[in-house]
Amino acid sequence: MTLDEAKEKFKKEYARPWIEVVDEHKDELYFKTRGGTKFKVSSEDLNAYLDFESRKATFENKPFETCLCSPVYYEQMITSANRFSPLLGNPRGEVIQFGTAETGPLVVEIGDASSDFKNYYRFHEYSVMRTVERIRMRRTDRESSTLSDFLYAPLTIKVIGLSEASAEIAAKKALDLIEGCLFNLSYLKGMSLVLEEELPKRQAIGESFQFEENDFGKQLPLPKAKINRDVARFYQRGMAVEDPVNQFLSFYQVLEYFFLSVSDEELYRKLTTLINDPLFSTKPRHLDKVIQATINHKRESDETEMLRLVLSKHVDESELIAFIDAYESHLGDRWFTKKRKLFGEENEVRAFTGHIVGNVAKRVKLIRNALVHSSDRYNRQENFIPTRAAEAEIRKEVPLVKYLAEKVIIASST
Repeated sequence: MTLDEAKEKFKKEYARPWIEVVDEHKDELYFKTRGGTKFKVSSEDLNAYLDFESRKATFENKPFETCLCSPVYYEQMITSANRFSPLLGNPRGEVIQFGTAETGPLVVEIGDASSDFKNYYRFHEYSVMRTVERIRMRRTDRESSTLSDFLYAPLTIKVIGLSEASAEIAAKKALDLIEGCLFNLSYLKGMSLVLEEELPKRQAIGESFQFEENDFGKQLPLPKAKINRDVARFYQRGMAVEDPVNQFLSFYQVLEYFFLSVSDEELYRKLTTLINDPLFSTKPRHLDKVIQATINHKRESDETEMLRLVLSKHVDESELIAFIDAYESHLGDRWFTKKRKLFGEENEVRAFTGHIVGNVAKRVKLIRNALVHSSDRYNRQENFIPTRAAEAEIRKEVPLVKYLAEKVIIASST
């Protein structure tokens, strides 16, 4: 790539209706926003980009779209384990280092992204978007401002001193080392950081979904019934937390609260039918039916069946089918109604009367078990590992269990 080609690339990628090129020198570009912010692409910016472009082929961004890897180097985006709270304990510009040149060839560092990393992602859609947002927010007419002052530079973790036959082997070794370093950081410093495995999204899929629109504004109706305060608190906890796993489990606890009472109601119904039969008597063959019904109830009352009974009692099938249809339309994907492997087990929700409740109960319980049971011998199925990608999958499941919790709270009110 030549200098002129690099300049054209910068002009094209940062062109916006409210950003224009106002001057151009041999190795510099000058921009100005509609709001009066001025900045330049300096010769240092252009030459750093050109230098990286000449070496770009030696890098890969595998196994994740957020990493930069070669046989001798590995760098990946990293963030707070709680992405909704600020990163504490590591002011930007500072470096946390694991190991030294004296302790061995490998050194791991946490700090601002390297120049190579920034240039690799410089024109990626997400990086450009974040950079442009920074330009929009900054109000300055100083001619000395450069694009590098605004350039998106995430926090990264770097493994320096690798010497492997391929980038793939180097990545595997680096990731093993990084996990140990992150544990040491949490254990020794109380800081919890995690690797970003995909570029952040503005909003997680499903968060903006609203099944039943309302126009109450600030004028809300008084309650028409008395709700169960215990289950309401589980629901409120689900609404308060940001973590999708805790959201899911909190809403699930609303459903779980009614397992025994609804299951016992089903047994009472069966026994009442037997005893109220005019042919019933205290003869052994009739009492055997009562005993057998009780034994069968205990045998059949696994938690999936209990969940099915709770949903059957409190959730309308046609409304549940409508919810599934609306949510899949929002996602643009048959997320529930297409057969797919879920934690090692084939799952499909058949959105038809007579099938929907049992299918939904099975899916919700399957996810709950995967989130709760970390033992690799619990059921010999795949369990949930808290990665960003896995959390994004769970986040798509939250609206369904939230909807079920709401319907159960309303239907169980008095």
